[in-house]
Amino acid sequence: MVRKEHHLIKHLIQLQDLIAARAQQQAAHPKQKLVDLDKNIKIMSNELSPELKSHFTRLIQKSVEALAPITGDNCSGCGFALTKTMVNNINGGAIEMSRCPNCTRILYAPDVPLTRNTPRRRWGDPIKRGIERFTAPELMLHKLKGSTDEEVLMELCENMRNEGYVKDCADLHEAAMRREAIISTAVGGAMAFPHIRGVEGGGLTLSVGISKKGIDFGGPTKTKIFFYMVIPTAASAFYLKLLADLTQSFATAASREPLLKAKSQADLWEALIKGTRKMVK
Repeated sequence: MVRKEHHLIKHLIQLQDLIAARAQQQAAHPKQKLVDLDKNIKIMSNELSPELKSHFTRLIQKSVEALAPITGDNCSGCGFALTKTMVNNINGGAIEMSRCPNCTRILYAPDVPLTRNTPRRRWGDPIKRGIERFTAPELMLHKLKGSTDEEVLMELCENMRNEGYVKDCADLHEAAMRREAIISTAVGGAMAFPHIRGVEGGGLTLSVGISKKGIDFGGPTKTKIFFYMVIPTAASAFYLKLLADLTQSFATAASREPLLKAKSQADLWEALIKGTRKMVK
């Protein structure tokens, strides 16, 4: 049975996505005016009850994620272990909205959990620093084959799957396309930051892809550089800083040139490491 509360959860998730999209745009373009997003956010916020609106606003001011899907018996936002009764109520569609006892996020059961693998760190592996904490040489695609936004995003996701970083591409790809439908993640400098938030398992993972000819991705010019991120709920606030750091690292044509001229996976990896050394700590 579909309960009334489910519709409210969907409303809150859509509102949260709009607010997250605004935060992403602001991180990439601090001075950009976001009139349409602000208007839609205001309309959706005003449809909430005063009490819920107040609680939601307080949560969103602390983190991009005011809502968190449950992961097994835990809140995916803070990892707090929930009681069996609470988990059963959430999974069963209880009338009362559930909040995490620890972080107070609004909890819900995802229709289709988005998951990724967690590559194990081997004993003796060097400690990773900077951008290396979030990516790896095998996640560099120096010559994307796709000619459309959908083809490029699937290509990046499939590479993550083939390298063992995600389990399946279908649901993740659908989530990435839904995110692009809100507002394009393309920014100036022929760059774009497509991503999927709220993925269970592991940490934030970044893949970089280069389209030599560029594709139409909703930006001011054709997009050639793609920073594709898979983001767990717990890292949702941090990825905004990473997005801002990447934007600043490659803000000039000269800084982007080594990425665009990469002739191999190794070249692209080296260009990414050098280009982010000052900004990404």
